[in-house]
This record gives sequence, C-alpha cells and structure tokens, in this order.
Amino acid sequence: MFLDSGAWPPPPDGYEPPRPPARLTRPQERVMLGSIGLFLLVMFIGPLAGSSVIAALAALFS
Repeated sequence: MFLDSGAWPPPPDGYEPPRPPARLTRPQERVMLGSIGLFLLVMFIGPLAGSSVIAALAALFS
C-alpha cells in the first residue's frame, strides 16, 4: 500500500475535499460566445472577401 509521508499528521480541521474548478461568469460567457461567433463568421466570410480582393486585383492589372 502507498504511504504518503507528507499527509501525516492530518490537518487539524480534518479532510478538505478539493475545490471544484471555477466557472465562467455571465459577462465572461457572453464574451466567449461572441468571440466564437465572430471566429465562425470570419471563417466563412473571409475566403469570399479574399477571393473578391484577388479578383479585383486581377481585373485591375489586366
């Protein structure tokens, strides 16, 4: 059996379970969802904008 020598003596208050991880607040959640939405928008609109810029440059120089 494993003996953790750093666990002796036990804490005076007894066993303290680990704290659960922190959750996002409402404003943090809103910023996170907004940034994900903006990323998805740019991911779909960006190639169209890039291709139109390339087409405009091609038309300008030809």
